[in-house]
Amino acid sequence: FMKSSENTSAAIKGYKIRGDLAKLEGYQSNIEHARSYLTDTESAMFHIKELVQTAKDRILVGLNGTASQSEREIVSTEIRNIQDQLLQTLNTSVSDVFLFGGTNTDSKPFEVRDGRLFYNGIDLDNVDSDQEKNLKENSRYIDIGLNVKFNPTAKVDRSTVFSYSIPGIDIVSSGKTNIEGTEISNNLYNLLEEIAQEFDSDDYTYDKVNKLYGHLNSASGNIINSITVIGSKTSYLKFMTERLDTRTLNLQENQLSTEGADPVETIIKFKSQEMAYNAALKMGTRIIQPSIFDYLA
Repeated sequence: FMKSSENTSAAIKGYKIRGDLAKLEGYQSNIEHARSYLTDTESAMFHIKELVQTAKDRILVGLNGTASQSEREIVSTEIRNIQDQLLQTLNTSVSDVFLFGGTNTDSKPFEVRDGRLFYNGIDLDNVDSDQEKNLKENSRYIDIGLNVKFNPTAKVDRSTVFSYSIPGIDIVSSGKTNIEGTEISNNLYNLLEEIAQEFDSDDYTYDKVNKLYGHLNSASGNIINSITVIGSKTSYLKFMTERLDTRTLNLQENQLSTEGADPVETIIKFKSQEMAYNAALKMGTRIIQPSIFDYLA
């Protein structure tokens, strides 16, 4: 049919199918956006992993029993250079969007005040449980076809949307840990600063730095965990893409059966009408024979 009035019920069904196809196209576009974002995030995460590993290697050089005070000071300078690179990477932005800033789009999520690392304006060494929960949940979400729902407070139910960003607090960690009576920072940036200060100190002791180094090894596990999370999110997006492709194909088949013409039947009818038309032309030329007057103007 060419008009909705020719087949109202089929037209209604056809419009619904078109709407569903448009939604699927939007979901696929969102998935591509999320996949690109995760790719950029993963690249930054691997760079952070390399920086922390380099810092560990330099710390081991400083921990060498034969290292002199001047050599330890060189190591502390290298650690602080790594800190600067770490801070820059944590503030990585793509298309004016900070990868690890959650919903923060106005300013760099990480900054250093008085030698301590702040994340979205909160001191990571002195964060309370509510602040930590909010920072961890401050992620970017997108609709990929999970049937978005709203909770009683009119907020989106986060289980029905896809989180495609990694909060910066999950990478660097927060708070402090008491180790043998000493309060030690959990976040990577401040921990590296404490190690650098110990190497610079005239009261340097191997045991103190070794304790900090052990804690650094534990804290850096968050980086591997975050990379693993990115991998699982990317795999899920691949699964959803295949699922949406299947749904799109099914809808296209339904659309063809609802409002489309059967290609085989249509071609047969067209060829039959074409043959009839050509036959009528030949018959007409035989009934009315052309004469010389037909060519005189």
